[in-house]
Amino acid sequence: MRRPGRPLQWLLAAAATAVATLACVALDGAMSVAGLAMLYLCAVVLTSLTLDRAPGIFAALLCVSALNFFFVPPRYTFDVDSAEYWWTLAVLLGLSLALNTLIGWLRAGRSRAQAGEARAAQLHALSEVLAACEGHEAMAQRAAEWLQLALQRPSAVFVRQPGGEDLRCFAAASDYARFHPASARWAIEHGRPLGRGCDDWADLPLWCAPFAARQPAGAVQLLLDPGVRPAAEEQQHLLALVRQVGLSVERERAGEAARSAQDSARSEAARNTLLASLSHDLRTPLAGILGSASALRTQGAAMGEAQRATLLANLENDARDLALMADNILQMARLSQPQTELKTQWEALEEILGAAVARMRRRWPQARLELRVARQLPPVRAEANLLAQLVANLVDNAVRHGGAVPHIVVRAGRSREGVFVAVRDHGEGLPAGDPRQLFERFRQRDREGTSGLGLAICRLIAEAHGGQVEARRCEPGAEFRLDLPVVVQEQPQ
Repeated sequence: MRRPGRPLQWLLAAAATAVATLACVALDGAMSVAGLAMLYLCAVVLTSLTLDRAPGIFAALLCVSALNFFFVPPRYTFDVDSAEYWWTLAVLLGLSLALNTLIGWLRAGRSRAQAGEARAAQLHALSEVLAACEGHEAMAQRAAEWLQLALQRPSAVFVRQPGGEDLRCFAAASDYARFHPASARWAIEHGRPLGRGCDDWADLPLWCAPFAARQPAGAVQLLLDPGVRPAAEEQQHLLALVRQVGLSVERERAGEAARSAQDSARSEAARNTLLASLSHDLRTPLAGILGSASALRTQGAAMGEAQRATLLANLENDARDLALMADNILQMARLSQPQTELKTQWEALEEILGAAVARMRRRWPQARLELRVARQLPPVRAEANLLAQLVANLVDNAVRHGGAVPHIVVRAGRSREGVFVAVRDHGEGLPAGDPRQLFERFRQRDREGTSGLGLAICRLIAEAHGGQVEARRCEPGAEFRLDLPVVVQEQPQ
């Protein structure tokens, strides 16, 4: 409950004493002096609960004086003719002052508890606001706006730029010129607050504190009205808010640096992988192409028709191998980069599978390829070329390990999460060990003499589309299965 103003409180203290006196006059003949003193004590308790401490003490003194003057013999004087009355007056005065002091302490404790609760709530609200931000710059801007709204004072967050001493100010767009970058730089360099209420630069019309005492990455600055000087408790709360902002901004900056380093390391590993693939995988088809072309050029006229046809077929096969490897290497370079965005559209899965199988039939005319697609499959959100390349890689891998006369079955249907594509061969089966290792780079080198980029790119394409690919053992042969989620297609407006 909001208490009245100070002048009115003094009048209420006198009024409470007057009301108690009138009540005692009405009960004078029916009650002793001790009973009348209880009425005055009730008035003291009431004023102590509703008024500030000074008006409450004033009411207590008035009540004791009124009891002495009007009701303690000899009446209408301040003389006391009996020790019993002295004792009554002393007890009334002592109880009145003690109650007033106790209630004042309780009220002050409640105020401190409420202030502490409000400040804790502010810290919690600030942490939630900052947790919803992405990037340290967005976090600093949001912190400046929140502080200005919560503290009702122009606020700015200064952040030291990486790799330099320049400071960037984050504040409301119209307030940039009002802040003082020099004081923020001083606070960051010396690691302590400055401005009003502080030991340093106390004449400045602001308050500024760094994120931390040692090597802070920034500072928070508040502009103060003339004559406003933050108290010690308020400064402690402001420092807690500044520390919260600093921890969040510095943690986000460290996270950004770690992610950047991780992306750089991943990109470097991808480049090394591509270089290794270029030096190893491309060597075999290039050597075959060079050998066949050289033989045709130097000895083509002396060769028979069947021998020339064999060399031309070898040239065509090696060229197709080279084209497939080049596609895999280019797509791996693309998908290995951080924040790669696919150019997805709604695609019919049966059309993608038909194009991929037709391509593999031209590539492997001696293989028996079957395509079995369930009816009314839902469309998938995908980049068609990538998905076709994934299927082509799986079919190519199955043909290579499908035996002398490969029999490959490509199936597509519904699954619990969406749709699936399964490529089954009837050959030698999977090697010993964990089948998941087949999708890691360089895991297949000892098995077939290549770096295994075909299956590695299959995993990258599947993960880029939100799906997964896995290998399963069958009797006979093996099956590679792709699972893709199905997203609800948006209806046109």
